[in-house]
This record gives sequence, structure tokens and C-alpha cells, in this order.
Amino acid sequence: MATGKKKAAKAAGVPNTAVQLSDQLTAAIRTLGTLPRPGARKLVIVYGITPGGNFTVPAENVIQQMIPVLVPPDGSPRVYAYGQTVVLDTTVDGQDSALVTLRSGTKVEAVAPAYLANLLVCEHETRTDTIQFSVPPKALAVLLNAEPLSRALTRIDMYARRSLFSPDFTLLGPGYHPEYRILIHGPEIEPDISPLPGASSALDRLPPLLRELLGDFCFREPTDLTNYLGLMLTGLLTNHFLTTLKGLALIDGNQPGVGKTLLMRVLGILLDGVDPHLIHYTPDEEELQKRICATLRPARQSVLVIDNAKQPSGTPISSPVIEANSMAAEISLRILGVSENFVRPNDVIWSLTMNQTKVSPDLMSRGLPIRLAYDGPPEARVFNGPEPIGFARDNRLGLLAELAGFVVRWTQAGRPEGSRSHRCHRWAKVIGGILLANGFPDFLGNYEEASGAFNSELEDLTLLVEAALAQTDGPILFIEPKEDGQ
Repeated sequence: MATGKKKAAKAAGVPNTAVQLSDQLTAAIRTLGTLPRPGARKLVIVYGITPGGNFTVPAENVIQQMIPVLVPPDGSPRVYAYGQTVVLDTTVDGQDSALVTLRSGTKVEAVAPAYLANLLVCEHETRTDTIQFSVPPKALAVLLNAEPLSRALTRIDMYARRSLFSPDFTLLGPGYHPEYRILIHGPEIEPDISPLPGASSALDRLPPLLRELLGDFCFREPTDLTNYLGLMLTGLLTNHFLTTLKGLALIDGNQPGVGKTLLMRVLGILLDGVDPHLIHYTPDEEELQKRICATLRPARQSVLVIDNAKQPSGTPISSPVIEANSMAAEISLRILGVSENFVRPNDVIWSLTMNQTKVSPDLMSRGLPIRLAYDGPPEARVFNGPEPIGFARDNRLGLLAELAGFVVRWTQAGRPEGSRSHRCHRWAKVIGGILLANGFPDFLGNYEEASGAFNSELEDLTLLVEAALAQTDGPILFIEPKEDGQ
């Protein structure tokens, strides 16, 4: 009926008040729908891109429009260059800050448009309406690979989800530290420098929270506890060992079920605030590197747990992927489905968990042996203290404060160096010195013994010598030394 009146009024050239009011009301409703609602964010609107990803203005103009959004002039960036990736500093679970990868190499990640829509959206006028949408992948590939943006992006050399010590051993808290190009997500901690107990046993010399956390783990010897403590401290100093390298944790058990994997899960929660994804070992090198790459790409964990490493034939563990990347300044792994590599600084704690460990000489030379042993059925073993995972999560702040206190006390003591040698020379000197200054002098004290047990070639040589010596009739030739000792 209203339509008929409208047509009649139009034909007669006479204004129809009802129709006019109807049109005005419709327009007002549309306008109201475009107004920001309470709590709505003020997103930047980018013009010149169609929903199909084509540019209606010069692409360079759009790039210059986006640079101040991604790299704000006030020095509070949300988008960074990290290794060969472009990442967004955001919140992925509604609580914790994290980095989300927008671009790996030259490839735009599938999640990139959705996450960037938290900062900006495109707007395009059609014949009948104005529409908004996230930046289409086609256009985003041009923008995120543009040289002007790449030059403008703030660069991260190191990212961590806990506080780190700077090159001069000053504790760095949450935020971006431009002088070191370090970005930290995590709690603010105050080092606990309370005097340590003067007990005889290594466990009883620990500060209270660390003592409670580790009290029920069945470390084979006190030096194994010290080595694990050194691994924890390495997590607060990983930026010191990007080029000078750090040891590979070899977590050994005398049988299944003694707590090897649990020990590394605790470390992951402590350092990163997340329970680390476990990588099941496979002798297939291509598959293993895919698993490692898939675990590291989300940038949510820095503790890499290659779990239950064993060979079907019982032969020693030998992995060129682990050997090369654990000792490289940068990790470089092939990305599944594309002809590009994932590259990031080697700020990772590498670990292998095994029973009755047997590894190649190359892996052993990189190793930090941490041995667990329990006599009797492991199912009979009971944790009398708190459940380790929950305790680490609930007391993360206090545990990190106790560990930071070790570094502060070492600095106050003049930063003495550790005395034991290792392939990762500087790492052994620094971590060994920190532990020495805090009353734990036996860091790497089990290395030679573990080398004999873990190193498959040394074991084979020992068996050969023992077999030869058992042959009383040869074939062994003993040569008496000359009198001058030559």
C-alpha cells in the first residue's frame, strides 16, 4: 500500500510525508548501525583495497598508510620482525600475551587477516553500500613483503616468556627492550637473595620453593640435581648463549616411569608458563624435523622435549637434525608444504629423554647428563610432596625469583667461573660459576662417568678391550717403556 502511495506521489510530483518519514527512519537506522557501540574498539580503516585483494589506488599509498599502524611513531609496536618471520604481539587466549606469526619467509599465514583485524580493517564502497572486511590474503602478501614495511618494522633478536638477564646481568622485566632488541612476556619478578641453607645435602641447600618442587624426584646422584638446576638457570640466560651455545639435556632413566618427561614438563611450565608439547622421537630425520618445526613455529614454548628417544633395534640415538640445530646460532627447519625454511634464533632448551641412554659421540659431546634412578617397580614410587606440575604453575613467580637470586648472588661474589670443561665452553664456565658461588660446586661432575655409559662408541671400545684382555694367549703385545720414559 505504501509502495502504491509512493509511486502515486512521485507521479504527481507531490511530496508524501509518510514516505519521507519512512525513508528518513530507514536512513537513521542504517546510520545508527554504523555508530560505535559502547566498548567498541577504534580500528584504523584502510582504503584502496577490494574484497578480492586488488588495489584501487597505488599499492605504495596503502603501504605508507599501514606503516604508522604497525609501527606507531610513539614507539609502542604491535608488529615485529623476528628472524625470518613477521609476528604480532597479541593475546591468544584472553589472558596471556603471545606472538602470532603473520608471515613465515614470504608466505602469509592463514590466521594473519583475522589477527590483523584487531588493528585495522579495509573499507570499500559498492554501488549500493559501504562494506568493511579484513585485509584479503592477496593484498596482505604484497603489504607484508613490501621493503618499506620490512625496513620500518621493529626487530626482535630474542623473545622470552620469562625475565632474562641482560649482557651485563641486569634483570630485564616484561616489555620490549630496544637496546638489546629483546621482547619479554611474563611476570615481573624480584630476585630472592635470601641466604641459602648451609646443609650437607644438595637438596637441603636449595631455597624453599625449589626444594619442595624437586624433593621427590629420584636423582641418581647429587650432581644430577645440580645439573638440572643448571638447566633451569640456563633458561634465564639463554640470550647469553645464542652464538656461544649451550648444552643439550640428556635425561636418562634406569627404567620407564621414573619421571624423566615430568622433569622437563616442569621446566617448560616454569620458563614459558605452558605445559610443553612433547615431540615423540622417530629415526626418520625428515619426519623428526617436521615435528620440531611444527612445535616451534607458534613461539609458545622454548623448552623442546624430544621424548622417549629409542631405536627399534636398540642402536644408539644419532640425529643430524638435532646435532646441527642444537649447536647452531639459528634454528633452520623446512616448513611443511612450502619450499622455505622456518628460521629463529637458537634460544631453545634442547632435551632428549631416554631409558638406558645410548647416543652418538656427537650428541654426547654436546650433552648435559641428568640421570634418574629408582630401585623397584616405578608404579610403587609415591610423591610425598606436592604434585610437581601444579606446584610449578601455582608458584612460578616465586620459583623464578629464587632462580634469579642465584645469578644475583653470583654477581655479588665477583662472577667466578666454573672449572669443568665442556664443548660449550662459555656456557659451562658461566653456569658452573653461578652454581659454585651458591654452594653447588659439582656442575658437570658426572660428565665423564655418563660419557662412558652413554657414548656407544666408548662402550664398544671398552667391551673390545675387556674381551682382548681376557685372551691370555694374545693377540696383545706389551711394550716396556724405555728408561727415559719415552
